Amino acid sequence: MAPVDSIGIDAPVDPTAQLIGTVITAVIAVTMLGATLTLCRRERIWWPVLALVSGSMTCFLEPLYDHLYGLWFLTEGQWNAFVAYGIHIPVWLPMIYVAYYGSCTVIFWYRLHKGATMRDIAVHFTISVLLACAAEQFYINVVHLYNYQDHQPFYLLNYPFFVAIVNGVPPMLSGIIYYRLVPILAGWSKVILLFVVPFSFAANSFGSGWLYLPYRHGGENPSMVVLTLLALLTALLSITVIWTAARLAGIGGQAARSEAVEGAVPAV
Repeated sequence: MAPVDSIGIDAPVDPTAQLIGTVITAVIAVTMLGATLTLCRRERIWWPVLALVSGSMTCFLEPLYDHLYGLWFLTEGQWNAFVAYGIHIPVWLPMIYVAYYGSCTVIFWYRLHKGATMRDIAVHFTISVLLACAAEQFYINVVHLYNYQDHQPFYLLNYPFFVAIVNGVPPMLSGIIYYRLVPILAGWSKVILLFVVPFSFAANSFGSGWLYLPYRHGGENPSMVVLTLLALLTALLSITVIWTAARLAGIGGQAARSEAVEGAVPAV
């Protein structure tokens, strides 16, 4: 069976920029890993290691996201981790996935674990969105390692800014899911935590984009007006996902915080 293919306008990767981007990403990843492991030791819990693995595994969804949202990694001279859907995934991408989708998920869980209101959810979700936006600005406009191509709404500084909201969902949503799951899981059942971050990524990226994505790929020249409206809908649905998950988790309500605390203490 022939694979889904993505054809982008390619260009050579600047070797110096690639080295700088990879080194900076590695430093960020090591720092976030260290912070997460320190939290594990201080709280005497080990299940966040599963969250780190879960975050890193999510990179296997990146090629499908790239194909659907029009992201293209420059391939000439790039250091590849793997190739899928016609997309060449660079070696630094799994590192930033560990840091952002892994460690940030644990940080958001910890904030919920210590008690949070809906206002806190709004603040932390905003932080998640800003982190996603800042990371993409660095890789797109500073080291020029990839770009978004062809029919992009809300396109400014070589970036469709609405996707920052889409990409800001997984760490926050995963943190909320962990907040409710960890207290009711024991022993080997905690293995299910490995699948939380990929689920959150796919559920929102492809779920909230359920109208935007098929329209974008429905013809050679989709209307930019319609694309813009559907991109706005995708962003609004992404925000709604976080609001709904937080309410279902009892955040800001009368849910017993002690239940989460008790369930979080046993180590994996």
